[in-house]
Formats: sequence, C-alpha cells, structure tokens
Amino acid sequence: MKKIRGWVIGISIFMLFSIILAGCNEEASIENKKEIVVFAAASLTESMEEIINEFEKENPHIKVNLHLAGSSQLRVQIEQGVKADLFLSANKKHYEALKNKELVLEGKHFLSNSMVVMIPKNNPAKIKTLKDIEKPCKLIVAQEEVPAGQYARNIIHSLAKEFGESYEKKVLGNIVSNENNVKQVVNKVVLGEGDGGIVYKSDITKNIKDEVKLLAIPKEHNVKATYWMAVVKDSKDSKATKKFHEFLLKEGQLIFEKYGFEKIN
Repeated sequence: MKKIRGWVIGISIFMLFSIILAGCNEEASIENKKEIVVFAAASLTESMEEIINEFEKENPHIKVNLHLAGSSQLRVQIEQGVKADLFLSANKKHYEALKNKELVLEGKHFLSNSMVVMIPKNNPAKIKTLKDIEKPCKLIVAQEEVPAGQYARNIIHSLAKEFGESYEKKVLGNIVSNENNVKQVVNKVVLGEGDGGIVYKSDITKNIKDEVKLLAIPKEHNVKATYWMAVVKDSKDSKATKKFHEFLLKEGQLIFEKYGFEKIN
C-alpha cells in the first residue's frame, strides 16, 4: 500500500513539474516572438491580410502588424519617424522619395496592377461607356497625391486624346470627392454616394463584384501601376523582415494574382 501511495505521489510531482515547465516554455516562446510592422498601400488590403495569415501559420514565431493607408500618407509617416520595417508603395514615386532621403534600403518592383471604372449596379447616371463620364455625374477618385488618384488623372488625360479636348475638363469637373485612399473610393461607390469611380482592377473583390458594374479601360489608355517594396533602414528586426520580404516575392505572388494583381516573374 505504501509503495502504491509513493508511486502516486511521484507521478503527481512529475506531472506538476511538467505543467510548470510547459508554462515556462510557453512564456519563453511568447517572449521570443518577433514582431514586424508593414506599411502597405490600401489597395493591398485583402491580399495582404491573406498573405499574413499564411505567413504566420508557417512562421508562428513572427507576428506581422499591418498598417494600411494611401502610399503618400505612409511615406510621410516614415519621414516623420513613425517606426516601420517594410514599406509597400503603389507607385515608384513614394519609394524613391524615401530612398533619396536614405530612409529605406534598395527597393524592388514586386507587383503590377491596372485600373477600371466602377459604377453602382443601379447605375443612376446611366453611364454605359467611358465617354459617358463627361456627362453631368458624381465621380469619385483618390487624391492626386495618392498613386490611384494620379493614375486616374493620367487615364482621363489619355482618353481626352480620343474623345476631344473638352473631355478632360468636363470629367475633372465631375469629381465631387477626392479620397485619402482607393478603398474609400470603392466604399463610396458601393454605397451609392457616387455615380462612378476609378479604382484598381484588384479592388473588385468577390464581396462587392455583384454590387457594381465595370467599364474596362483600353490598354492604350490604361496605366501600368507598379508596386515597390523596400525595407526601412531602421528596421528593428532585419531577419524577420527579410523572411517576410522573401515570402512576398515567392508564395505571396500567387495570392496577389488571385486578387487580380499581375505577379512579377
């Protein structure tokens, strides 16, 4: 009986120490978990959320904190000293601005995109062609400082070569709202606050595609939106940042392609 009691006590002590040790290992694991901050253009919202989810499954010791906004806003924040590890811009301009100030390391063109005109499904302004957006209507675009806003204006200027000089003036006159980022343009059109908006092809995600109609922009008038990625010079964890950087260039490309982006070989 005493032997059995001693055996039970021994097993209990062993289990207690095992639980304590497991708890200590878990705490140590949490303490050793790396965190990186990624500043990304708002147009990358859905794709980046999926990419981060997949990356963290494969790399449970690394947590990726995603901060989304217009590329121009993100650039200014980095210039003002807001801490980030990786910068994903929707154009080359804002990457180069940081590179010239030696705030980021050598960058890479990692993705491409193009634009479309989206209109609400009920189409109150009866917009059927690209020429129709010169008629009185409420057009929504991103601010000119934001890549999507600059691209939209480039497209309007190009279309004027086909539709006549007055086209550009009329279309620009129809702009009723300049948004901070392209996702705000999408939301306003979906909510019916605008008769049309110029957004990225990748913005037409599965959750809104049945709520809008699209007007394709011919290749000769469209833009090749180039996305640039660069490691911030003062990145606090270069190894974890590099690992995520590599993931974006490999596994991430397939996810980006699924959302309508053009992957880079």
